[in-house]
Amino acid sequence: MLAEAALQGAELVLLDRSSWDRRQGLIAGERWTPAGWSSGWFSLPDVVVVKSGADDDWQELDGWIRRSRPVIADSGLDKLAFHELLCGSSLLPHAIPTVGIPPDAIDATLMAVFLEHGSAVVKPVDGRRGFGIQFIHRENGDGETGSGNTWQVQHAGGTIRGTLSEIVDHVRARIAGRLRYRRYLVQRFIHSVAVDGRSADIRVHVQRRADGEWGVTRAYVRLAEAGRFLTNISQGGYQGPIDGFLSVRRNAAEAAELGNRIVALAMEIAKLVDATKPLPLSELGIDLALDERDRLWAIEVNAFPQSSLHEHARAEHMIGYAMAVARGTTGHERLAADRAP
Repeated sequence: MLAEAALQGAELVLLDRSSWDRRQGLIAGERWTPAGWSSGWFSLPDVVVVKSGADDDWQELDGWIRRSRPVIADSGLDKLAFHELLCGSSLLPHAIPTVGIPPDAIDATLMAVFLEHGSAVVKPVDGRRGFGIQFIHRENGDGETGSGNTWQVQHAGGTIRGTLSEIVDHVRARIAGRLRYRRYLVQRFIHSVAVDGRSADIRVHVQRRADGEWGVTRAYVRLAEAGRFLTNISQGGYQGPIDGFLSVRRNAAEAAELGNRIVALAMEIAKLVDATKPLPLSELGIDLALDERDRLWAIEVNAFPQSSLHEHARAEHMIGYAMAVARGTTGHERLAADRAP
């Protein structure tokens, strides 16, 4: 970020939300100089980029900043809200069948979804980085009743096998207490794999450019470890180039067509989510699954996508968009005014 700011002629200040003086119009922060970091008090910059969720402790500061300067403040949708948004739009064919788990009907909900789909995923509605996810699969046996020792559940604690009732009991035991303060969902498991059988999904990192339009910063495949289902790097997953992933088992024309569909869907999702926000978003990480029939499914959207392997590209667009917003050349002010309550 510092390097890209210097390249584009911007000054970057890291602001400290814990120290500010509205009467003086100043906020504490740090600025990089040739001699290193220097701390001090600064006037609000021409545009403020908020890179964390705003909580109750700094609503007053957040309000002051928003009244004083253009603000870029990304925020996501939880998994149930995203599913509902898809279902109410033209993107319904890409929505994974999903059900919220009511605290007073855990067993009945889990049993019904497991039997309907045979393979399912249970996850927290507000989860991140793959934590708290459980994968349930029917291995064999009676497809109507799920009877016999034919089911398994896999999570961070390992793999458990048993009857359907035992698996439901196990999943309930892991989420029942948390349902008092956190929501969970259960959804169909999409069989999305690489040529070697490892679970795979597609991450499309999209950002606004200096002209305010959405574009793809990086699209890549995420691969799970052999025998596991989580593709998140934080859970031992890997990243790889998307071209190689798409070209396996497909000719060049088919791979190109599929790549175009992936980009088009990511753009549609970005615009759909963006339209729900009071301020225009600047970036999203969009996760997609690709089944054995090359059908694309929308898994979730992330407001603060990791970019450890493409930080420079991310910074280039972030700084470019922020500078354009400060100049008022992106339509940001018009969009914000149109969305104001």
